[in-house]
Amino acid sequence: MSKDIYNVIDESADNNFLPYFSDKEMAQRHKNVRKEMRERGIDVLLVYGHVGIGNSPGQIHLQYLTRFANVFETFLTVPVEGEPTMFINLDYHCVNARTISYIKDIQDGDAFPNAIKKIKDLGYERGTIGLVGPGGAQFGDITLFTEQRQILDKAFPDAKIVSANQWLQALQLIKSEEEIALLRRAGALTDLAQEEVVQLTCPGVKHKDLQRAMNLTAVRHYGTFPFGHVSSFSMKDPEYYYPTPYSTGKRVRVGDMLMSEFCLGYGNYWGKLWGTWFVGDPTPEYEKMFNVAATVHDNMVSELKPGMKGKDIDNFLKPIYDAGFEQVPSLLIAGWCFMMQPPLVGCAPGNQSTPYAQMFHDFEFKPGHTVTLHIWVRIPNTKKGLWVGSSGVFTQNGYENFNKYPVNEIRIVPI
Repeated sequence: MSKDIYNVIDESADNNFLPYFSDKEMAQRHKNVRKEMRERGIDVLLVYGHVGIGNSPGQIHLQYLTRFANVFETFLTVPVEGEPTMFINLDYHCVNARTISYIKDIQDGDAFPNAIKKIKDLGYERGTIGLVGPGGAQFGDITLFTEQRQILDKAFPDAKIVSANQWLQALQLIKSEEEIALLRRAGALTDLAQEEVVQLTCPGVKHKDLQRAMNLTAVRHYGTFPFGHVSSFSMKDPEYYYPTPYSTGKRVRVGDMLMSEFCLGYGNYWGKLWGTWFVGDPTPEYEKMFNVAATVHDNMVSELKPGMKGKDIDNFLKPIYDAGFEQVPSLLIAGWCFMMQPPLVGCAPGNQSTPYAQMFHDFEFKPGHTVTLHIWVRIPNTKKGLWVGSSGVFTQNGYENFNKYPVNEIRIVPI
């Protein structure tokens, strides 16, 4: 693989977990949020950060507005007018927060009660409070834990409390130039990790050691690794066609096919790559499956363009049907960056994921939409299947792939 992917790795990051966005970028985010608040009649946002994943602090929506996330839960109030305030439970974590965060007013103490007090001090006891949850609960519209919501309802019996999750997420779908630049680096990081793991693959190596190599690649390049899957399966008699989320001591064997799903990046800006490779020559049926999946992938990279609707993506499934294969319950495109975002499209009829895809049939792709391409096929009525996939962004005229790793080429580990 070409070494030029190293050119987009920036090892001068200010810290290893939370990417720096310019004050100009952050100010624009707050401007957009407040415009939406005014249009919706929301007086103040209460943003809750709690969920982490892998070695990333998570707290998706809170990070978007603060450039920070505490290692414990974090709360943020954003009034429609005036300065936002971030609340952190431990005073000795506030020093670090003030170094990194865009938010100037950072207060320590019992975070949730203090956030409630702040809303009262702002005079919004009878106003409209918009709740924003931690992110990562796709379509669940989750905001607070039950006990926290009960406390909030008791504190504001005369307020109108509404969810602001959906529209805040929608504001994040079109990525800025700074975000896209960071995602290019995330794509390069997944490329490096995939190549590292393929090079380490040999008969006898343990799955857990392959996963460890992925983690170490991320750490060496100041990245985060929220998750990564890698497993091998016998091509003759496979146990399944999905790599285990938690790798074990199982060893790779001659005649195996390997599958990986790597998610690496910076802060909550992650690349996503799905790889398939072989220990020894692939059998004819696996070679055919791989070539079909690679064809669909390449067709999408070359033909995707802004203005397409969600329902248009179904057309890319045709080579899978024509070859006599089927789509595993999944989607050709999922919106992607931090955790998971809309849309979810490109689904065979009767697929388990069809209800999700139907929600986005009329979704229109625009420049700046970041997505993953995931082509997952299997031989009907068998446990023989594989995938290829990558990440990228819709541009003014087409599509840019963030990955340079050749997911569309058959890689064979010599025996």
